[in-house]
Formats: sequence, structure tokens, C-alpha cells
Amino acid sequence: MTFLQGWVVSRPAAAFVVTMTMAMTCSGCAGGGGVFGSNYTVAADDSCGVQRQALKSYQDFFFASMIQGAAIGAVGGGLAGLALGGNAQSAAIGAASGALLGGTLGYYQAKQKANTDPAALTNSVYQDVYHENGEIDGVSAAFNNLRDCRLRSAAAVKADYQAKRISQSDAQSQLQLIRQRYLEDVEFAAGLGKKMDERGGEYQSASDQIMDTNPNAKTTLARREASGGGRHAPSGSLVANESARVHEQADTSSRQVGTVAEGSYVEPITGDDTPADWTHVQLSNGRTGYVVSRLLRPAGSAAPSRAAPPPPSDAAGVAQLTESNQLKRKALTDQVASAKDEANGSAFDLSGGISRVPARFTHRDAA
Repeated sequence: MTFLQGWVVSRPAAAFVVTMTMAMTCSGCAGGGGVFGSNYTVAADDSCGVQRQALKSYQDFFFASMIQGAAIGAVGGGLAGLALGGNAQSAAIGAASGALLGGTLGYYQAKQKANTDPAALTNSVYQDVYHENGEIDGVSAAFNNLRDCRLRSAAAVKADYQAKRISQSDAQSQLQLIRQRYLEDVEFAAGLGKKMDERGGEYQSASDQIMDTNPNAKTTLARREASGGGRHAPSGSLVANESARVHEQADTSSRQVGTVAEGSYVEPITGDDTPADWTHVQLSNGRTGYVVSRLLRPAGSAAPSRAAPPPPSDAAGVAQLTESNQLKRKALTDQVASAKDEANGSAFDLSGGISRVPARFTHRDAA
């Protein structure tokens, strides 16, 4: 018999635990293929290499800690299988079921073990979700910067071709390479999004259980939502970074037809020829107009200059952060889906237009 993290188990069971923990922890370790393996690299001749490395830098955070909950679940399930069946087959069955549960229950169980005091447990989960949300914001910003760089690169190639600085075949070859790398970026970002969703399930489970064990939490949360501290953002909407004028046309000299208050939601209108530095929107009263794009951001993402103060670190605060986590993940999913359509569209065709070239694109970028 031996002791393992408070469990009294047989030596075969202990060996199984070590084996399963190593297997779960090394699932997808460096050296494997796929989006989290060695395939997503930064080429020396990639003009967007800095931006690509910035996105890649989030790989370890979202992958390494994501599997910890599943590993804990697999260990618990394996022990249960050995206890019931006493053989390797029972252990494998228990590990499989434990791994499925570990993704949502393992995290909270581990937190409970490390924090026996309810207030400490709540605060610990709060800090984890708060940190997670910041990392998601970082991924969203990094992917957006990389996306802009790919479009600027494509625009520069087209400008060189139009100015007869490069041949048609060279231009097409360069655009094909940019598109290929952009599709790899999209795939990598989508993979990060899947990991975020798995982790989001862990946090949601923890939040639900914390709320269930705090009788006043639901009342507190309802009060905060009623006061505007926990509004649900409409799907696909944008939120104003600051108070912004709404113009009749995409021109600052155009007549003002309304105002968007800081933190208010607007619905984007797509499918027209709106310049990249403006966004065509519909207001809550049904009126439409144009807002300078830099004054808006996807709902659920952090403000670029100053973030709203976090909610108090109580049970209701955990629920608020968890809801924010969902919104941020949804915003990134929409961002990646839009980029995928862009990569598969005409933006990287020599004769195609680029509708989303950032306003900061200048002739110097094309030179």
C-alpha cells in the first residue's frame, strides 16, 4: 500500500495514477503535429512574423493548464475503476469516464482541495477567471494585429503590381503565400478558441457550484444586472469605447444624426462599401449612421485604453466574470470566422478588393 495525495491505494493503483497523469499531461506535448504542435512556426521571411509570434506566445498558457482538470478527473476515475474491478480494464474504463468529467469537474474539485475556506475558494476562482479574461483579450488583440498585417501585406503587393514594380506572376505568387499563412493563422486562432471553450466549461461549472452554495449570491447578481452591471450583450454587437458621434455619412463633416454613449451597444451593418476606418451601425432606436471604427470594439472585449473596474470578488462577481468570459470567447469566435471568410474570399486575389485594410495603411506600407 502507498499514499498518494491523501489517497490510500495499492502499489499497482499508484503506478496507474502516475502513468495516467503523465499520459494526460503530455497529450499534445511539443513535437506533435497539428495546431498546437510544431507546424505553426514563424518563417524568417514572414513580414508579419512579429505579429505571428505574439499570437503563438499564448499557446502554452491555454494548452498546458487546460489539461490539468482532465488529468485530475482521469486519476480519480482510474482509482475508482481499480477499487471496483481491481484490474487494468476497470481502470481504463474509469479513466475514460473520469477524463470526460475532469474537463468540467476536475478544476473545481482541485480548487476545493486547495482552498477549504469558502471565501478563499471563491476568491481563488475569481482570480483565475479574471486572469483568463485578460489572456483572451490578449489573444483577440494579437490576432487582430496579425490579421491587419496580412491585409496590409496583400495591399502592398497589389500596389507594387499596379505600379509595375513586380510582374503579375510574382504578385500572384506572393499573394498565394500570404493567403496560405493567413489560413494557418486562422486555424491556430480557432484552435486556441476551442481550448478557451473547454476551459470556459470548467469555469462555468465552478461558478454554478459557487453560486449554489451562496444563498445571497443570486439576489446580489440580479441586483447588479438590474443596475446595468451585468447586461447581456446582443450577439454580434459592438460597444462604444467612449461617447461617439453618429454621422449621416462616413465623413466627420457630415451631419450628426445621433450619439452613442460610452458602453452602449450598436449593431453593425455589413455588406456595403463603408470605408475601413468607419463602421455603419444601427442604433437602439432604429436609426442608422456611421461611427469612426476605432471608437467601437466587439462586445465582450476589453476597452483598449481603460478597462471597466472588475466586479467585487464575491460569488456574484465570479458569475459576472464567467459571463464576461463567454462574451469574450464569442467575440473571438466571430472574429476568427470573419477572418476565415476573408482568407477564402477575393482579398488575396490579384483582381480582388480589400475592404478591411486598416486606416493606418499608407503608401509607405506599399513601398
